[in-house]
Amino acid sequence: MARHNDKNIKDVMQEMLARNKRLSSGFHSVRIEEIWKEQMGPVISRYTKSVALKGNVLRVSVDSAPLRRELVLGKQKIMENINKALGTPMIEEVFIL
Repeated sequence: MARHNDKNIKDVMQEMLARNKRLSSGFHSVRIEEIWKEQMGPVISRYTKSVALKGNVLRVSVDSAPLRRELVLGKQKIMENINKALGTPMIEEVFIL
């Protein structure tokens, strides 16, 4: 009698990422730029030079000083939104450069 696997690929990937922190970190590092664009929108994305996830720290570099000031004021909200989009509380600190 053949066995059937009732899990879909999304569930299997989430389980695998939950068990392997190194793989999870790499996976989220690759997705972070895409998530930044989705969460922040096209205007802020246009002024963003780089977005990088190093460990549990999100580092964002922007071209505009006024935008940098606004983003610094909203660091907590940025962290919450991106963690929600990642599906895990991975980001503990945000640096706006």
